[in-house]
Amino acid sequence: MSERLTKDKIIQAVLDTTFYQSVGATSLTDIANALHIKKASLYNHFDNREDLLSQTTASCSEYIDSISFIPQDVQGVAKKYSPETVLKGMVNRYFKMHEKNPLFQIYTYLQSTKYFDPEAAKIVKRWNEKMIEDTEKVLEALSAEKKLVLSASSGFSAATWFCNGVNQLLEIHLLEKKKIVIQNPASGEGELFSLPTDDSALEHIGKFVDHFVSSIK
Repeated sequence: MSERLTKDKIIQAVLDTTFYQSVGATSLTDIANALHIKKASLYNHFDNREDLLSQTTASCSEYIDSISFIPQDVQGVAKKYSPETVLKGMVNRYFKMHEKNPLFQIYTYLQSTKYFDPEAAKIVKRWNEKMIEDTEKVLEALSAEKKLVLSASSGFSAATWFCNGVNQLLEIHLLEKKKIVIQNPASGEGELFSLPTDDSALEHIGKFVDHFVSSIK
């Protein structure tokens, strides 16, 4: 097993292990046990626990930088659909991406480390800024189609308000999902694929989007 051990496998084991317990409570022994190896084998790839967590954080950053939460053809989508449809579609995609691994585990890992790891805090901040920037593009495209009323200076404020609300709903949603996953460990990899859809979450999202759009139409 140790001959086939790679940094990526170890980092995945960190995400797997810290999903079920806090990062602070996770030891190298816990990670080694998850991989069914001796703890000493980890030192062939990482200097120490701090190095392992640092590289895990860097891996999370790379993954987040590689994904997008908005449609590629923003102008085309804004022209074809109503503001409610566009924003609900965007938020539904945002939620569904977070429900699945690796983003579900990455979200959990970064949220639990951001208060004592400056790099994790920077990633979360950049992540939120990117979401606001992308949402502002969507709102501007809808405004250009005369489907929303936005002044030249109000797009950023509206996008910030919208994203703050979405992220609050996401946090509540994923906390509940995590409880379900922990209570159903037998569901295994891709845990949430086998769990029932949370219709109440979709209902909350829909109401939030409708309220937001009505305030800027």
